[in-house]
Amino acid sequence: MTNQKQLWRLSAIAAVLATGLAGCDDGNDGKPGEPGRPGGEPAEVINTLNLDVVDVANHGANTTITVLATNENDESVVGLQGFTARRTQLHPVGERGVGERAGWESLNKSQNEIVDEKNGYYQITFENRDNVNDALTQKVGLIVDPGTLIDGKTTVPYTEAFATFAADGSEARYSHNTVDGEACVACHSDDVAVYHKTNRGDGSDRFDRGNDYQTCTMCHDDAGTQSRDLTLIVHDKHVMSGFDPAFKDCSTCHVDLEGFGEWGNWMNVPTVESCAVCHNDGIDDSSGRRFPIPTAHMKQQGDNSQCASCHTAEGTGVVIGTYDAHMKDFDAISMIIDDVTFSAESTINEDNSVTVAVSFANKGNAIDAGEIANSIDMAEFVSNIGPNFPQLGYYGKDSAALTGDAIPAAIVDGKLTHTTKVLPFGEGDAATAFTLVGMRVCGNMGELVACSDDADKVALKAFTAFVATEGNEIAQRHSTLDNANCLGCHTDSFQLHNGSHHTGFVLNDNVKVGDCASCHTPEGTYAPTTKGAIEMKLHVRHGGEGIISDCAQCHTGFELDSFKVKGALNTGAGDTGALYSTPRAATCIACHSELDKDIGGITLEDHMVDWAGAVINGDRVEADAAAQTESCFYCHAPTLEDHTVTFNKGAAQAMQF
Repeated sequence: MTNQKQLWRLSAIAAVLATGLAGCDDGNDGKPGEPGRPGGEPAEVINTLNLDVVDVANHGANTTITVLATNENDESVVGLQGFTARRTQLHPVGERGVGERAGWESLNKSQNEIVDEKNGYYQITFENRDNVNDALTQKVGLIVDPGTLIDGKTTVPYTEAFATFAADGSEARYSHNTVDGEACVACHSDDVAVYHKTNRGDGSDRFDRGNDYQTCTMCHDDAGTQSRDLTLIVHDKHVMSGFDPAFKDCSTCHVDLEGFGEWGNWMNVPTVESCAVCHNDGIDDSSGRRFPIPTAHMKQQGDNSQCASCHTAEGTGVVIGTYDAHMKDFDAISMIIDDVTFSAESTINEDNSVTVAVSFANKGNAIDAGEIANSIDMAEFVSNIGPNFPQLGYYGKDSAALTGDAIPAAIVDGKLTHTTKVLPFGEGDAATAFTLVGMRVCGNMGELVACSDDADKVALKAFTAFVATEGNEIAQRHSTLDNANCLGCHTDSFQLHNGSHHTGFVLNDNVKVGDCASCHTPEGTYAPTTKGAIEMKLHVRHGGEGIISDCAQCHTGFELDSFKVKGALNTGAGDTGALYSTPRAATCIACHSELDKDIGGITLEDHMVDWAGAVINGDRVEADAAAQTESCFYCHAPTLEDHTVTFNKGAAQAMQF
């Protein structure tokens, strides 16, 4: 069946292409065939909507674009509603004047007409305007809002698609590929709401893998059609607003990849419009939108024709190169992080204290800690017992931050050491002590130097050391998080908590996100109102920033059995002190408000308390006692693909959910 459908589709497209993508002035060439072409019955189910531009025909004052709509089974989709098409053209670097950046120009807000040929093909007609330049690459962006077909029954998912081509319909001869959309979806995922949250039916605009940000430029072009172009919007959000230090590293988004020949425009084509986004004399928000105020130097230039005379990628010998100006510090930091590494080993002493010994290496060669003692700015050790449910709270854990003279004093036999206080080891998980070790060094131009106020303070790749009491196997924390998912957004040189209180920790194969539980304990951290336990902290932080909408963005799976060793988690503070919740409920309310209404019309809190026996924001003793009796998983069987799924539907129905 599927092969037959592929055959008719290929035959139909071949018939279109046989006429040539460029249409003639008589208006007949380029039609994809008569209605009723072979193809069987139209699609009755549309889980995925595919939109392919198969023909471009110019005739008189108009241009007609032919689009083929199919579902995941390659069946024709007939009767689309909420179908919008927009058209832009691309000005290459320098085309609009010496030194001018490349940029898209919107030609119209929407099409003049869309005709449904009732066979999967749609004819979209645009009126050519005076500003259409046949020498420029053209782009058509297609958007179908979620809803139903014209039958009012068959649901249609929100879909974006685009196609670029020469004005005569042939292959585009110039592209403006500065950012791979995969860099966007590494953080935003391919279905997370980005900004526009209206008029989409399901409440969001979306990135779609393969389409990326391309549909954004259909409106937010570089020719002033909108008051703020995409360059300004993106850099404002990610850099000017201080969202994440990783985005001050240009290579986080602008990656040198095959097919992205203009990835380096940020350093090769300096313009006031691009540079002022980050380098400015402040922000003008008097209009309700943020606009950078160009510096006096930029204003003096008049235009962009002379910018590249001084500001070259390599530098002139007088003016630093644009690459080094932006990337030198990041490259230097990365060199130190890659070259200087350490490992840690723990030993339990007779009094049940633990000694942690740190060994160093430089470029893969072992070195004595004494050789670099004057380059170590801070060494941090955070120890706890029970990796899966730490027994020591934030103020009960063992922690040490060595600085200054304490560092050489702690070096024994070439290793930097720290001995914890006596730890209250127990049985099972509590028989294992784990220590998260962080190290910050001083560097300059990619090399270690003696610490000073002027030196770069660089966090190294962290390390977690485990040790168990005699006769017990080492327990390691359950982990359903892949560091690669974190680094895909934060980059592999992201220095978490590099500041006055912490050394900074760089993720790598020797440490898991869950190891942060040594400090982010069930009691939370120093602030009991922030849901600081590691089970909740990342959900609260990333969810609050609108980064996560899908468990699979971070998780590789769920380990539901991990809750069997957990007790109460701090979820807030009241008049009498810290408040606690049972662990399953606490994890849920890290993303979902306990005041949210369930489909049964009651709040999530009432649902969990009344039906699952959970405790929410209650007494710690009470929450601890109910930790292993809350019955969430009696009905719920969350999976990575659907964390709302229930396996005991009878029980759920009896509860009216």
